[in-house]
Amino acid sequence: MTSSMPLLTRLADIWRWHLQRRMLPFFVRPDARGIASVAVADTVLPADWIGPGWTCYCIGVGEDIVLDRHLTEAWRAPVWAFDPTPRAIAYMQTAQYDRALLHFVPAGIWSEDCVQRFHAPPNPQWVSHSITEDHGGTWFDAQCRAIPSIMRELGHDRIDFIKLNIEGAEHVVLESMLAAGIEPAVVTLTWEGKGAFGKALRWTRRLRARGYRLLAVRDWFFTYVRDEARPAAPNPTDRA
Repeated sequence: MTSSMPLLTRLADIWRWHLQRRMLPFFVRPDARGIASVAVADTVLPADWIGPGWTCYCIGVGEDIVLDRHLTEAWRAPVWAFDPTPRAIAYMQTAQYDRALLHFVPAGIWSEDCVQRFHAPPNPQWVSHSITEDHGGTWFDAQCRAIPSIMRELGHDRIDFIKLNIEGAEHVVLESMLAAGIEPAVVTLTWEGKGAFGKALRWTRRLRARGYRLLAVRDWFFTYVRDEARPAAPNPTDRA
């Protein structure tokens, strides 16, 4: 939060990060007991679920691939990372990562295949742009893909892990993904934008009704797990 941000935006940030964030633990509590976990970057993941046989989608790159790299380096899981933001594209061109396992796709993810307008953040030093949050600044248009569409193009019949850090559009992508019957074993996301507090509560209830449990809450970063969707562990003899 800086003085370059409009006053109302700064007040909204104070409300979100200093009041609502501290209220969250009183309204929503993790219920995925008995699952070992590990903290990676800003989120928490199940420690012994993810492996080489998983298909991982990381939606929203910005200029930070700590989580993406951890998936590939610690668990050898292949990752497809998506972001249409010009600064993110430039970052991925020079970033150091295993290009055999981490695949960058310069496109946005939305509820349908279409061109969407991405609005600049209120602080020009920030990277991520938003489809749903218009702060009255600059913008760019970019191609977006629906998850079922991009899965068909990439040849994937399932997603095992998905990260959503998409500046307030997470509920739109979740809605379309679940409507298509796509239920990853691990869903980790950041609740953002207008009504983030209400979205966190409502969607936690909705995901629980779909068989998910809440593994962890770290600030606005939530991780949900669905045991029924967890792929069977590969047989070690298969990799001999």
